[in-house]
Amino acid sequence: MNDYAHRTLPRRGGLLRRMWKARNAYLFLLPALLLLSAIKYYPFLTAFVESLFDWNGVNVNRFIGFANYAELLKDEKIRVAFENAFKVSLATVLINLTAPLLAALLVFRVRSPRLQNVLKVGFIVPLVVPMMVLILLWRWMYAGDTGLINQALDAVGLESLKHSWLGDSSTALGAIVFVGFPWVAGLPFLLYLAGLQNISEDLFEVASMEGATPLRRMIAVELPLLSGQIRLVLIYSLIQSFQVFEAPYAMTNGGPGISTITPSLHIYDQAFNYGRFGYASSIGVVLFAVLLVLTIALQKLIRNSDKID
Repeated sequence: MNDYAHRTLPRRGGLLRRMWKARNAYLFLLPALLLLSAIKYYPFLTAFVESLFDWNGVNVNRFIGFANYAELLKDEKIRVAFENAFKVSLATVLINLTAPLLAALLVFRVRSPRLQNVLKVGFIVPLVVPMMVLILLWRWMYAGDTGLINQALDAVGLESLKHSWLGDSSTALGAIVFVGFPWVAGLPFLLYLAGLQNISEDLFEVASMEGATPLRRMIAVELPLLSGQIRLVLIYSLIQSFQVFEAPYAMTNGGPGISTITPSLHIYDQAFNYGRFGYASSIGVVLFAVLLVLTIALQKLIRNSDKID
């Protein structure tokens, strides 16, 4: 730092001094911040402004204040959409905290390096399959008489269990959640496996010397040291599942009735089918607020549990 900077910065401006010393790092971060501002922050601010207007996306843009938000309180679809979002989020969080974690533990404990590499490739390759292809495959599996699931039930003599999985409001949402079974290939699996590989071998040797069983090793060594990955997977799963759109859109379009509608699907419907871009923007703002509150609450809850431990 030159003499001029020393004279101009306040004596107690520790933050400013640290920022000046790290100015090169901030300059490298500047392009990413500008890109985020252009594709994330600015559109959100625009959506908030437009949520205060009766806007059809073309020639109507009349200021109506918070009328869109008042309408949200009376919208039955919004209530059902957020109820479905909470259900999907709960199921997704439980799935991502169990199935991919167990898969990562099993792969990590394989002693043969060659077999372990083969298993890694086997779990990673499904990631290259486009999500829409997977969704359409499952829609075919759920189909009536021609669907694989009903045909399999018929083949084993369980005709009584045959069902219109996507056509019944009692099973449609569960069928959407079930897409991707057995849920072991994905980002959570990679995060867990990377975390396990970063654990020092010395800890495993100590556990072995103490006579720890595989279950005891998992509880006492591996799970505590995966707390960072578990936290990340928890928040990631919550955000992704609340914004789910492709599966309900392609498989049920929110039906039967509104039994599988989600906030993102309702936003799309209001904007592009009814031309109510202002109202759709207000739904997006509320969705953002709910996710922000839940994310902050989870961060504080997990941080507090870490302190207790």
